[in-house]
Amino acid sequence: CIEAVTETVDVFGRLDVLANVAGIVRFRHFTDWTEEDWNFVHGVNLNGPFFMCQAAIPHLLESGGNIVNVASNAGLMGQAYTAAYCSSKGALVQLTRSIAMEYLKQGIRANAIAPAGVATALTQGIDFPENLDSGLIKRYMSVRGMSDPAEIAGAIAFVASDDAKSLHGAVLSIDNGITAG
Repeated sequence: CIEAVTETVDVFGRLDVLANVAGIVRFRHFTDWTEEDWNFVHGVNLNGPFFMCQAAIPHLLESGGNIVNVASNAGLMGQAYTAAYCSSKGALVQLTRSIAMEYLKQGIRANAIAPAGVATALTQGIDFPENLDSGLIKRYMSVRGMSDPAEIAGAIAFVASDDAKSLHGAVLSIDNGITAG
């Protein structure tokens, strides 16, 4: 993480925005999670953003920049068969809020966006476990369909922009109404 941030600063001269967008989801029956699977999901979804933030914050303090973490609506509500994903994205929301509070008076912002399904390679060909209750899966799928990656990129750009300078410690839901009720 330090190397990636240092290389970015070396090439561009400064760091204005850190957008943590990497994520991975695995579907398992709750009792089928292995420690290896659990740690892998948390490593990508939580540990990666944590260490990227840690490496970026000194540079963001210099530039007055900000952090945008891509969490998930799964971090705001429980979802069947995705315990590691939900817990890692929920923890990412709280990590974002913790950073926001710690740096409240120091000129940088930290926010998260919480999309639902986005039409990417991550959501194509998902390996669902046997004997799952499809009704529980459909419960957190929007009747409006998945979001386009460009919508999520636009939301990140907005949250990182001066047009959103009053957003700090916020979580912006972009989930086609799933968490609305």
